[in-house]
Amino acid sequence: MTDGHPFLPGMSRETFFAAYFRRTPFVLRGAARTLLEPPLSVAEFEEIRARMAREHPVQVVERPGEARFVRVTDLASPRLAAVSDTVRHALDWPNVWCDAVRTLAPSGIGCHFDDSDNLVLQQEGTKRWQLAPPSGLPEDSLRRRMTGDHTVGTAYMPDDALEFVLEPGDVLYLPVFWSHWGVSDGPSLSISVALNSASALQTVLPLLGEELAAHRAWWQPLAPGEPDLDALWQALDDPALRHRIGETLRVRHRAGVRHGLHAPRTRPATEPEQDDDTRPQPLAITLRGPLRDLLRRTPDLPDVRALLAAPLSGTLWADARREHARHVLLRVLRLLRHRSGHWDGQPGTLRTAQTVADLLAAAEETELLALGRHPVLLGAVRRAEREAAADYWEPADTFVPHVASAVLGIAARHPGTAAGRPLTAAPSEPHGIAVLLPGERWTVPGTLGDTTAVRFDPQDGTPELRTADGTWQQATRTPLTTTGRSDLRLLTHHTWWQTAEQLGISWHCGRLPDHETDTAADAVALLAAHWPAALAAAEAHLLLFTGPAPAERLALTACSPPAAEAAAAGLVTVLARAQWRLLTDLCPPPDGLPPLPSPWDGSAHSAPWVYGQLHAARLQGEFCRRLPGAAPWTDAVLADVARATAAVRAAAPADLALADAVLQDTDHTPTGSTPSR
Repeated sequence: MTDGHPFLPGMSRETFFAAYFRRTPFVLRGAARTLLEPPLSVAEFEEIRARMAREHPVQVVERPGEARFVRVTDLASPRLAAVSDTVRHALDWPNVWCDAVRTLAPSGIGCHFDDSDNLVLQQEGTKRWQLAPPSGLPEDSLRRRMTGDHTVGTAYMPDDALEFVLEPGDVLYLPVFWSHWGVSDGPSLSISVALNSASALQTVLPLLGEELAAHRAWWQPLAPGEPDLDALWQALDDPALRHRIGETLRVRHRAGVRHGLHAPRTRPATEPEQDDDTRPQPLAITLRGPLRDLLRRTPDLPDVRALLAAPLSGTLWADARREHARHVLLRVLRLLRHRSGHWDGQPGTLRTAQTVADLLAAAEETELLALGRHPVLLGAVRRAEREAAADYWEPADTFVPHVASAVLGIAARHPGTAAGRPLTAAPSEPHGIAVLLPGERWTVPGTLGDTTAVRFDPQDGTPELRTADGTWQQATRTPLTTTGRSDLRLLTHHTWWQTAEQLGISWHCGRLPDHETDTAADAVALLAAHWPAALAAAEAHLLLFTGPAPAERLALTACSPPAAEAAAAGLVTVLARAQWRLLTDLCPPPDGLPPLPSPWDGSAHSAPWVYGQLHAARLQGEFCRRLPGAAPWTDAVLADVARATAAVRAAAPADLALADAVLQDTDHTPTGSTPSR
């Protein structure tokens, strides 16, 4: 037991608020019995659900055959009301209540965030949780949720989500606004103890209104024209007013802790599904030519172990990239058809999606294969699949504009297919868009406003951009900067990267600060001189290089390498992550793998994510071995990679093929040139 006021076994109230509250989640094994013994049974849950369905039906939500969710169970269960009372007094928290969820099969209630802190008490079965901090959520969504809009709250998981597995009796703390997604391995039962969070708008503003009602300047009719604001602000300067409001808040807080507020907000039940007859018709997707031949080819899944043993093998990885491109295009077409049911009232989205499908059918095989490594397309596909899995839908579809941006290069080569058909495209900057496949930037003068769509002149195929005022302007076409003597394009800060970064989507590229093109060129020159096979592999896998972000340096966090060496190691990291994403796309790891601690900071993540990080770090180490000399920072990287490898090997399941592949002997030299030292 920790010192101070006991809260749960192994956790005092002081420790909770000082180290974890609204900072980071934690799991206490077996601590749920302290709050509820015996555990809630399925029969008891069903009795609560039946009573709530009769008396408070809006608080009962069900997914037939999957999950049953009951909110504010305190209203129907004295035992769960006692749990709320215990937590309320232990944490000095005025408003606490319990929700309960039962899954009937492997299922959950979807990925979401809450406007309350929560303690999850696992009662029966096992549930796997993924969690992510609120930094990836739009601030407007958080604001709307805290101001009473409970239609906002769905979310989806970033690539580096924390992961925990709860067994019966475990307690999980979920900080407010953290995205979370709990999925059971089978039938399960859990309780969520909600610690209601109130804003100043909800608590202080009503009291301020009551106080100001006693001041004549605030209640008397305003004079016509501009009001005398000085007279109004004078009342707010009264220290006695602030003291009275503060004292009222303290009194109400103490009363809430003693007696409980029991004022949970009523939330709407799930919306009924839309009638199929009212949905837009599916897209007309035609398979012909190279697209048909590519998609109908028999899948040829790669040998993961062979690829990881030879990360720079041109022949092995070329076959894998070809299969991956086929896989990506299949996913794009499936997502377009699936999401078309959500485009009611969005004719521009439907028109753009149809044009995209027609362009794919008109493309040459080389163009289709290039799409398999397009970062905008890959990021959009992963994001859309995650949204679908989490029951998350943006009011305006962002998947289609990003796919349209990726195929603009194809549209430029086949202007007849897209002629006269505007495409709503996601710009890479306010006044233009980077078209990566031909390596161009299409822009209009900034004085004309932001870019919203692209179309092609029916006569000569010249691209035109629509600006915010609705006019079409001929695009100025300039080549993208290349990185030194390589074919990799360089694009520094852009909205595509910013969107991916905010949402936690791996973007297959890093990031350089503005005006550091020389560093990128130096990085390419270093690889060309000391590890040309790695540079060739990067050019084959990637379209774009923008350098490493600080958090992406992995083993480099243990040292301070010069800028050029750090950028070169960053490019190697980007290559490794692109390879790892390709492998896990084609050969998904089995479900139910236990989470692993990160060897760098100890936080728990999914096992595939940890293996991918280690694969990247080990390629960094190989790069360090090839540099001339023996700089202290390279020795620090090699030592860190060895330590991380040993830590992951010790924690990884012995019978997992994926772990066996990535944890191969570190003494071998990957396929490529001979090390310099």
